[in-house]
Amino acid sequence: MHKFFLSLLLFLLTAFSLFPQKKPLDHSVYDTWKSLVNNAVSDDGKIVGSLISPQEGDTSLFIKNNAENRTLTVERVKSYALSPDGRWTVGLIKAPYAARRQARIDKKKKDEMPVDSLLIIDNLSFATKKIPEVKSYKTAPEFNSHIAYTFSLPKEKGNKNDAKQKEIVILRNLLTQDEDTFRNVKEHIFNKYGNSFAVAIQPDKTDSTDVPHVIFVDLMNNTQKIISREKMEYRSLAFDEPGERLVYLATADTSKVAQKVYDIRYYVAGADSAVILADRSASGLPHGWIFNEHAAPSFSKNSKRLLVGAAPMQKPKDTTLVDFEMASLDIWHWKEPLIPPQQLVQLKREESRTYSGIVDPGCNNQFIPLTSQEMPYATVADEGNGEYALLWSDKPYLLESQWDISSKQDVWIKNLQDGSLYELGKPLHGKPALSPQGNYTIWWDAGERHWFAFDNRNKLAKNLTRDIPVNFWNEKHDTPSPVGSYGIAAWTENDEYVLINDAFDIWKIDPSGKKKAVNMTHFAGRTDSIRFRYVHTDPEKRFIKEDDLLLLSAFDQVRKESGYYTLAQKGRTPLKKRILEKFTFTGLKKAREADMVVYQKSNFHTSPDLYVTKDFWRSSDKITGINPQMNDFNWGRAELFSWTSHAGIPLQGILYKPEDFDPLKKYPVMIYFYEKHSDDLYRWFTPAPSRSVINIPFFVSRGYLVFTPDIHYTVGHPGKDAYNAVLSGAEALAENSWVDKENMAIQGQSWGGYQVAYLVTQTNLFKAAGAGAPVSNMTSAYGGIRWESGMSRQFQYEQTQSRIGSTLNDSLQLYIENSPVFFADKVETPLLIMHNDKDGAVPWYQGVELFMTLRRLGKPSWLLQYNNEAHNLEHRRNSKDLSIRLQQFFDHYLKGEAAPAWMTRGVPATEKGKTWGYETVE
Repeated sequence: MHKFFLSLLLFLLTAFSLFPQKKPLDHSVYDTWKSLVNNAVSDDGKIVGSLISPQEGDTSLFIKNNAENRTLTVERVKSYALSPDGRWTVGLIKAPYAARRQARIDKKKKDEMPVDSLLIIDNLSFATKKIPEVKSYKTAPEFNSHIAYTFSLPKEKGNKNDAKQKEIVILRNLLTQDEDTFRNVKEHIFNKYGNSFAVAIQPDKTDSTDVPHVIFVDLMNNTQKIISREKMEYRSLAFDEPGERLVYLATADTSKVAQKVYDIRYYVAGADSAVILADRSASGLPHGWIFNEHAAPSFSKNSKRLLVGAAPMQKPKDTTLVDFEMASLDIWHWKEPLIPPQQLVQLKREESRTYSGIVDPGCNNQFIPLTSQEMPYATVADEGNGEYALLWSDKPYLLESQWDISSKQDVWIKNLQDGSLYELGKPLHGKPALSPQGNYTIWWDAGERHWFAFDNRNKLAKNLTRDIPVNFWNEKHDTPSPVGSYGIAAWTENDEYVLINDAFDIWKIDPSGKKKAVNMTHFAGRTDSIRFRYVHTDPEKRFIKEDDLLLLSAFDQVRKESGYYTLAQKGRTPLKKRILEKFTFTGLKKAREADMVVYQKSNFHTSPDLYVTKDFWRSSDKITGINPQMNDFNWGRAELFSWTSHAGIPLQGILYKPEDFDPLKKYPVMIYFYEKHSDDLYRWFTPAPSRSVINIPFFVSRGYLVFTPDIHYTVGHPGKDAYNAVLSGAEALAENSWVDKENMAIQGQSWGGYQVAYLVTQTNLFKAAGAGAPVSNMTSAYGGIRWESGMSRQFQYEQTQSRIGSTLNDSLQLYIENSPVFFADKVETPLLIMHNDKDGAVPWYQGVELFMTLRRLGKPSWLLQYNNEAHNLEHRRNSKDLSIRLQQFFDHYLKGEAAPAWMTRGVPATEKGKTWGYETVE
């Protein structure tokens, strides 16, 4: 018997040695981890394309011919376009990453950097052609035969006037390989279908061999015509969809004047030349208004209207003023609609703002204004063809948007046939939209909690959802702001019905109110707790037709599974389940003329890959395998964890366990939270450097349990709500024998960072904590600025995420009660703070205020301040640094690893940039 056990033990040891343990993730693995971007499928579904992109390195292009089951991979392709007919793929091949990196190290000038190449693939044979030294390329949205590409001529040596590289545009026929060359190109453009091409030529002033001109190219007949040729500047070329008409701007103000005045040029194929359709003398153009460089003319869908912007001519700058003798300041006025930081953020937009109007090509020099400075926004129904325009203004409510971000605007309906104007609401509580044909204006009224439709023809308004026995307002809404809806799914043909979502199902509703609403999904969503949403598979489609088969996304809110159903609009069993799995589906594209669908599928332990199905998931094929290295690493599994909060609320969260989880061992625990996470049970997380929060696969791979609890909120007590949820979840988790309850930590960023900072003032349960960009003092943050947008932060506390629900003056005690800084003396948990000095969301001084208070109290704390960095890190080098420090910090406190130098003694300014303090100190 003794010999038997020895033999068995020897066998097991030998077998185990043949299957080596998987490696834990480390910081060296990030760069080669790949993702799929820019999925595409041809109209007939035969050709599929995608970019396979590493986090750092060379992206590759993957193409598959589904009909012939052949694939092609081309390295270093950074962008591509697939022709809708599937015949051609064109793209730009970057120089090798290593060469580009070395050029940056060598501080090469822009014109000395490694150059790109143009890639052309004939998808019938996968024959490829590469054209070197190409700067960029352009195709029509629905190209099939022509492309245009640009390259730069080298500077002439010794020519001082040759200050910049000259660019050449080549127009290439993909079928014949014939090419036309255009020099001195300022702009070039295809029409939507690629049968017409236009070029604006702008030679240098010193060039005596050429003059500015515009060329119209008929690509079907291979003919060219110069349609304007004057000493002017031409810009803003725009075709109508068929490519028969061209509009653009022209100005004789070619010198550096403060503001150039443009006229509108118009050309119809077959005419001798373009004509001036409107200029500053146009009737209807307000006095002192002009067409400037931002006029951006465009055609309506049927080509019968031109939509163009006009604006008051700006006052010229006083050139007699001496800048260094003039005061420079911002004046804040208590009655001004927007505060200076917000004005400065929006300055470029406001300086380029124009007010839209209509120019009828059949009416010479006539401008029909739609908007004005008092009524600045407009949209015209039926893609510019319609009888009605929707006009609105939020200007009267800008000042109160400092604290009230509910949707309010004054709204009018303009009849474009007779010019009449009808006031719809002043204010209207909701953001209105026109139906596709323009017969109705629809909006969600958050106060009423219902959808409304206004018939633009008979001027009657209807409450569309009042008599339907379900809620259309977001039942999970948990902030003190006006409650939102579940949105509109689509419209049907001729505006006959509008499809509106409730929490689960889709309703077909008559906007005139005459017919009874119908639940299109037959209450299956509400019965089975499945959320159905219409998938817009064709971006060009503005409405659904009666015989369309609709694709619906489906999410099981109990099991957290995802998938797709189809919905026929007639028949006995219109709703059919196609797939519902323990995966997340993303990047779906459907062929326009076939049932071929390309999509990505993943979950926590399955890397996203590309799949295709041609029969709505009766069968499907995986066509890529982008991360095979995943099999070498210890990964993990995700499972739902349920408990009851200290407030008596049933809650859920996700518990991530290592792949080699052993229930006989004890594991340290990382708890990460924001608001709600449980719906992400089957979400994939790429191993990647941290921009702010822990990377879950990284910590799980290295022997941690990671827990992400949901938080239930009330108004007025967000800190206490976080405590009730997170503490109870941690305590419930700790009841398991495999949890090392003495070694649990918490981490969060932004709102999560605030909650971490609050929790360490209320409990000593956690061994360590990390708070990124935390609000530490609501009384000071309330009056702060979100510097990225320039907005006041007051609305956050009164209406949105911070959930106080009242002003600082009315509820000072609530602001104090929820502010960690006032209870910092109770902190016993070592705290790592990250707050960056260019944070545009949470003022940087909030992190400084917390750190300085803890420092004064002698509490163990650290502040990571990444220089010139945003709310979440944007530079990869800094993300890699943060990832190392997060690991070192939590490994020290939860695993007993030696502390690095940056934790034990810091990194003085005299050593900044010379050492980073990663090394451990004996």
